[in-house]
Amino acid sequence: MKFRKFGRICLALAVSLGTGLGVTSCSTNHTVGYFYTTGSQYNQISGFRIDNNVGGLTPVPNSPFASGGVNPIKVLTANAGKFLYVLNGGCGGTSQIACPSGTAASDSGANISLFTIGGQGAVSFQAAYTSQGNSPISIQTDSSGTHLFVLDSTVTDPTSCVGYVPGNSATICGDITSFNIDPNTGRLSLITNQGVKNTNGTNLSYFPVGSSPIDFFVTPSNSFIYTIEKGSGSTLDPSQAVFVYTNSSGQLTLSQNTPIPTGATQLTYIYVSAKENVYLIDAQNGTTPGQILPYTIGTNGALQSLVGGQVANSGTVANPGPMIVDHQGKFLYLTNMGPNLTATSEASSVSAFFIDPTNSRLTPLATSVPFGSGSSPRCILEDPSNQYLYTANYSDSTVTGAVINSSTGTLTNLRKNTSFGAAGQPTWCTASGTLF
Repeated sequence: MKFRKFGRICLALAVSLGTGLGVTSCSTNHTVGYFYTTGSQYNQISGFRIDNNVGGLTPVPNSPFASGGVNPIKVLTANAGKFLYVLNGGCGGTSQIACPSGTAASDSGANISLFTIGGQGAVSFQAAYTSQGNSPISIQTDSSGTHLFVLDSTVTDPTSCVGYVPGNSATICGDITSFNIDPNTGRLSLITNQGVKNTNGTNLSYFPVGSSPIDFFVTPSNSFIYTIEKGSGSTLDPSQAVFVYTNSSGQLTLSQNTPIPTGATQLTYIYVSAKENVYLIDAQNGTTPGQILPYTIGTNGALQSLVGGQVANSGTVANPGPMIVDHQGKFLYLTNMGPNLTATSEASSVSAFFIDPTNSRLTPLATSVPFGSGSSPRCILEDPSNQYLYTANYSDSTVTGAVINSSTGTLTNLRKNTSFGAAGQPTWCTASGTLF
């Protein structure tokens, strides 16, 4: 009845205004959000408008934009899509890419670039900040958008590594730099470590984690921050482990005596769902599809394996990458970066899993093979309207889209174009559902 009434209103408008305006329509063809992806080849951000009807991507005005630094590796939005932050990894240092020809020393350092998102999704650079460690890896905000965290490969002062686990004699460790976000301007202010001091008796400007950190994630409740790390293999710094901090308004405190061993061969990514299930990716040796290690969160952030333990990836390629859980909490989607393991398999793909609502156990979807993405997907997300899935693909510099079947979890091609060109070598992506 409501739809019929809506239709009569449209018809009445068409009759009354048709003579003066020529045309009018009640259309669902509108923008549902903005999609952004960083490209490392030219240090750029590509911005797109997401079409409601078909999921197509249209470049926003003046896209692509300069990333505000060298080697952009991560990007995220905060404060209801008002601000955009880019983590530029820098160049020329240990574990960093080589600097592009002509890059000045003053431009080679890592930074966090702040942008505001304006009319039609265009972004404007505002300021740059630096984390307190060396060679940043990743960036996260809490669910409220009031705090921003940066994971760094190593600390600047190795003597502070003894502070991350009592009694540990480590001289190499990573860190998390914590910032407050100004809700009006997006500007960052550093949060100092109130629990650990350096040898001079001064509070650290960061929060140490274990050695060789890989990735991290802030839980949706903001209670914990989990960091996966290679570790040194010692008792207090075990290999392939998860480091846990309790988070209280950006102040981090230890919640476990030591990092939690996982038994994985090669941890690569971590994701925490809205239901606070923790999923780790074990890529194994690079010649198998790898596996997913699912956990629930216990006392003080301790991880408890789900019944049945690890779940084999359903893909036919190696190097499983980033993953997401859809907004319903029903399906998990995992990117596979390749190479393909059989002559007929997709070079890169997305594997899909059903999440059991009673025990959260993962089961590969039996109704479809892994869906083909672009080459070497580095990021995956669901659009703000919860209709489409997109991957940003490093090797062919594209963004690939698919329609999500909300009942079955299967993925099908967009109704028009499926692939869209992006700035060279996409590294990460984010989306905003707030329109300006």
